[in-house]
Amino acid sequence: MHDDGARWLPKFLADSGYRHAMYTHQWTEVLIWRDAERWLGRGPDRDSALEDALTQMFPSAAARQLFDRFRDGLQEPARPQAAPPTAAVSAEVIPAPPPAPEPELPRSPIVGRIQLPTYPAAAVAEARETLEEILKDIQDMRPDFALMSPRYQKVYMLAWISRARSFDEQFQGEHKITVLVRRIAHELTNLSKTLWPGSVQALQMNAVPACVVTELGLKTLHAPKTWAEAHEFVQNHRDRAMTSEVPVDDYGWADRPRKAPPGPPRAVLREAQRAVEAIAGNVTDPPPRHLTTPPEELPNDQLDALVKHAQALRDVRRFIAAEDPETWGAVMGRLRWLAGRLGERLPQLRRWLDPEFIPPPERAKTGPSADQVRQQQAAVRAERDALVAADSFDDEALLAFLGRAFDAHNTPEVASLVQPIRPRIDALRPDLFEDRRMRRRLTGLQDVIKRGELGVLPSDSDGDLEEETDDVDDPGAHLVAQVRPRVEGKRVLFVSNREDPDLKSKLEESLGLDITWCDGNARKVQAQCESISRHSYDYVLIATGFQAHNIDGILARAARASAIPYVRVFKGRPLAVARALARSLGVASAA
Repeated sequence: MHDDGARWLPKFLADSGYRHAMYTHQWTEVLIWRDAERWLGRGPDRDSALEDALTQMFPSAAARQLFDRFRDGLQEPARPQAAPPTAAVSAEVIPAPPPAPEPELPRSPIVGRIQLPTYPAAAVAEARETLEEILKDIQDMRPDFALMSPRYQKVYMLAWISRARSFDEQFQGEHKITVLVRRIAHELTNLSKTLWPGSVQALQMNAVPACVVTELGLKTLHAPKTWAEAHEFVQNHRDRAMTSEVPVDDYGWADRPRKAPPGPPRAVLREAQRAVEAIAGNVTDPPPRHLTTPPEELPNDQLDALVKHAQALRDVRRFIAAEDPETWGAVMGRLRWLAGRLGERLPQLRRWLDPEFIPPPERAKTGPSADQVRQQQAAVRAERDALVAADSFDDEALLAFLGRAFDAHNTPEVASLVQPIRPRIDALRPDLFEDRRMRRRLTGLQDVIKRGELGVLPSDSDGDLEEETDDVDDPGAHLVAQVRPRVEGKRVLFVSNREDPDLKSKLEESLGLDITWCDGNARKVQAQCESISRHSYDYVLIATGFQAHNIDGILARAARASAIPYVRVFKGRPLAVARALARSLGVASAA
């Protein structure tokens, strides 16, 4: 659009009885309206958005040409420059010819109004309610979503955004619908920047419905032409898109089951987070535009540490699920982003970030046994006690002790161990260590001590290996212990897509619930809605990942009408149920 046109157009619209409003976020939208007319233009800036709206208001080329001529006629023409003075001469006076008739100014053609349809208020309200439910579903799913593999994350994102865009498509011009769809796209965009599952084209402003086919890694002869068709395609082919060549768990990872984590899960996570943030910024913020140290200049020992942290993060994934899954997902996402910046320089990191990579069994066998670790830790404690009892000891003895302590404990545990000799630790210079890795660990230890992030030292009473593995085998035991007193004896309607007596028994036994199971059949769901209206249940739980959205919507509306808590749980897994109930109840430790 011409600059002059950008200045006079708002006045022209106002004179013609139109009103307009601008919205700018990552792009610009302009809404022009008068009575029942609605014209919505989009573009990267104000002028482009106005141009887009005008293209809709004057759709044909002839109409646009006449409009441009009319617009040019309204603008004040440039005045010609004064002619230079000429010498006076005598000339015969010739009568002037009669003036020619003034040409008629071009007028705007009469174009039929294109009026957007008006929609029933009840239909618009139901659509807005559904979009609000999508936003809530995204929020409720965040802990489980963070634990998923990138492929699983992308499939869920495509399902959410395609369903949301189908309402924007169905209710074209309804501003409140458009705002909600934009909020969903913004929420998912922020998630993708943190978890970094890879490019999700459907989140882009100019995305087309057919893009979901390639996003899912599939091929079809009948690509979706509308967003409603795109959503149906995602729903129908989701299982195919999430199929792996190797066995994976509910979250899409091929990790081997572990009886015990390699260390305190939260301490392992925090140590990895600090290492990653030292290179690539805060993991809860979008990635930085530029790294402080260019990728090609990162030292090898720092790169090796990234690989070890990726290994440790995979080892603690199922144990961190009950504590801080969103931070775990953010650290893994930033590692994926870093792997892309490092290119082919660090293939080992790419391998450990690949969800279908199965950690080799020999890795678990190369480490010391639990008994050996306990013996090693006892020896380190005895050596610490000897140093405390000694009148004096030199730095060489202290360095040797720290080397053995680092082999037996993680950094927060070492920080607790050395509290009696903290002044000597604070006074140590990292350059006393010849090994760069040990210098880095000493620096990290001193930082942890300053921040007061002390770990819990294992005691000799932890010697019963069988009892220890039983405790850690259920990473959500402490969360269940917090939730059970609040829900014990409560009547719960649990909706899944199939009967699962084992899961029902586990939930009833662990949480003390009185569960009525519903397999998601449409007639059964309708009957249960009547039971909900009679307040037959204290909670309604639905296993997400299985149910059709219409079933979800019917149950959600019924529960809301009866003021009964409606809780979505990822695939109905016990830990997900405990976490979702904890969030619903406001239990502080809910992830």
